[in-house]
Amino acid sequence: MSGKRYYGYQGGSGHRRGAGTKDGLFGWTIFIFLLLGFVFLCWMGSYYIFANPEKAANYRLLIRMHKIEPPIRFEITEAPRGEFLKPGQLLERFGSMTSSEIRRANSNLLRHFIRNYHQVRELVPYAVGTYRVLGILPLTDETFCKLGLVALLQAVEQPEVLLEQPFTAQEKDLPGLKRSLVTGQQIKLEKPLDLSAVVHIERLSENKILLTTMPLLYGTYGAAKGEASFSLEPPEELNLEAGLPIISSANIAKLSSGKITGDKEMEGKNREKLSGHLSRIAEEMATPTPEPRVAKAIPVKQSETVEEASPTIARAIPVNEPAVLPAIPVSTPIRANSAVAVPKAIPVGTPLPAATPPSIPIPISIATPTPKALPKPSPTPTGPLLTNAATMTVTNQLVAVTPSEIWPVFEPGRMPRGRLVESSDAQDIASRGIGGERHYLKGHFAVTASGNGRAVLRPQGAIAGVPLGPNAKVRVIVDFPPSATPPTEGNVISRDSLRPFQIISVKRGDDGQINIYAREITRGQ
Repeated sequence: MSGKRYYGYQGGSGHRRGAGTKDGLFGWTIFIFLLLGFVFLCWMGSYYIFANPEKAANYRLLIRMHKIEPPIRFEITEAPRGEFLKPGQLLERFGSMTSSEIRRANSNLLRHFIRNYHQVRELVPYAVGTYRVLGILPLTDETFCKLGLVALLQAVEQPEVLLEQPFTAQEKDLPGLKRSLVTGQQIKLEKPLDLSAVVHIERLSENKILLTTMPLLYGTYGAAKGEASFSLEPPEELNLEAGLPIISSANIAKLSSGKITGDKEMEGKNREKLSGHLSRIAEEMATPTPEPRVAKAIPVKQSETVEEASPTIARAIPVNEPAVLPAIPVSTPIRANSAVAVPKAIPVGTPLPAATPPSIPIPISIATPTPKALPKPSPTPTGPLLTNAATMTVTNQLVAVTPSEIWPVFEPGRMPRGRLVESSDAQDIASRGIGGERHYLKGHFAVTASGNGRAVLRPQGAIAGVPLGPNAKVRVIVDFPPSATPPTEGNVISRDSLRPFQIISVKRGDDGQINIYAREITRGQ
């Protein structure tokens, strides 16, 4: 039996044990590699879908999975960083691009817009300038976005530059939009009130370019301040299958030649009403934020006998102190039946009148022995120091108005002491309040709205006039005295320690917006 080998068999097949195990291991290895390949393909596919939402199929899938948001309305303080390009700069930037460069630029611009400019490092191109409406077409379900109108605009300064800008609105606002946006109307895209971002570039014949722009603020537009014509709303969903541009080349040629027109009678009436530039109305002027009532300032006139305004310092007043009469000259004749005015003691807790000068007793003659000179009564802390009756008359004229309705106006650098802060400190001030401490505001500000003795300011940002960082949600509302003219919209003003604004209150809104209410307290420019 030695030297013989025995093998085990499975049934009558004649195969040795262990052969099936090797075949099964090879099959499982192949299956695992197939699974790894499938996982890799899924990973690459998901990366491609999320990285390229500008593709119609990818966008439709992301919308179904709720992995991408529809276009949103931006606040001017949270808008993406960008550069404002005039028509000539737009032509220079995009007119010299090759076909391949235009394709890459279109993919990037549309991708950034669909993502609502999340994590975009490059500057967004914004179109500014004055444009004339060549024609208007309605937005339908078959266009890039729906519910509204799309206007073909031509730059006044550079006729080679054409813009197509959708004006999307709710269905209830469509009649007002159609009445306001007419052929021949001029639209003024301003910095930084209007943010019309370029999302598509198209080269046309005759060295013209067509740029598709989207108004990221979706604000209110009108022909004059305070006369709103229509308001916009962001589209609920985009139709990428329709593609860009929205207006075809054939319609562009017809609109440019005036072959496509609307109701001529209606357009004629609307042109008479909207004779001025159509531009976006600042949010602060269209929908003012509720704020505390602040009365206007009345300048304080200087007088030779009235000391210059200075911080009021409360002084202690003796309570129930015996009345004190001034010194009376000796041998002064006395009148009969003369009543001597004796000041009465002031009870504890009795408020003193805000602007009542101290009563000065009238000197009278009394036949008495030579009295000793007594100290003069201390003036009350509620008004300036008086020296004679003439001074009292002037003081009464200055304080005739209730003190709660006026504030003093000083020469630069002569205001009372206080804490000097900047707009970046608004978060801290809004949290703890100003209390009874006097606060002054300094910094550089851009005027976004002005009128009726008031100006709305935004802290000046380092890029394109848009505030960033701690100043992103800070707005300053300043009241000016009647003698001062508020700065006009679009200007940039600076205030230092010599000419700061005095802070009245700081309010934080539900959306995080911080409103600083201040007033002008210095003279001059």
